[in-house]
Amino acid sequence: MQSSRVLLCSSTNSLSGSAVTPTLASFPRFPAPLSAKIANSTSSSSSSSSIRFQNSPPLRSTASSSSSSNMASQDPRIATISSAIRVIPDFPKPGIMFQDITTLLLDPKAFKDTIDLFVERYRDQNISVVAGVEARGFIFGPPIALAIGAKFVPMRKPKKLPGPVISEEYSLEYGTDKIEMHVGAVQAGERALIIDDLIATGGTLSAAIRLLERVEVQVVECACVIELPELKGRERLGDKALFVLVNGS
Repeated sequence: MQSSRVLLCSSTNSLSGSAVTPTLASFPRFPAPLSAKIANSTSSSSSSSSIRFQNSPPLRSTASSSSSSNMASQDPRIATISSAIRVIPDFPKPGIMFQDITTLLLDPKAFKDTIDLFVERYRDQNISVVAGVEARGFIFGPPIALAIGAKFVPMRKPKKLPGPVISEEYSLEYGTDKIEMHVGAVQAGERALIIDDLIATGGTLSAAIRLLERVEVQVVECACVIELPELKGRERLGDKALFVLVNGS
């Protein structure tokens, strides 16, 4: 398991599950970053999930020397967040390293630091909608929405929401899936932030973008706690901006 992480990465666009165990110590956790780096990419395959495969290539910064204007500055709170996230090997099946944010939620300081970093970024961006992707987007989205004075809109799997819904289909490795949102939850012209815990292949985030844009909502940015850059989820988001705190390793 590699120990380095990348902090506070954003794209060049400007702003317009866990295993049950008796003890936490029995599982490996991310150490504090050995070095702080900035990732910044203009690039945008199945649903986003908290996984990465073993023996994947080393992580690299995606920073571009021509795009420094949108790079986030280094922040010591990232070390707290990074060290609070653990990795569960071979879950839910052999060869997968599961990025477990439940240990982050057990650490009040790390959890607060996570929310605060997002709130500081979005509080002055005139965002009226925080759309949380099922399921862990429901953990981070509501406190962010409350802090910036926006409404929270859950984007759920099929047949979970009562009443009329609109849906958007996206592809998986084998087959397809959908996310749904209540009809009337958002209005044309509103500005939205899409939040999830992790971006892997970017499937659910890209579906969330399409769903909101179908009803003429402006998606300002997508935000995640963790990015698995080797799965190239940014590429699936097209020209939409992506902001993440740490890169999984």
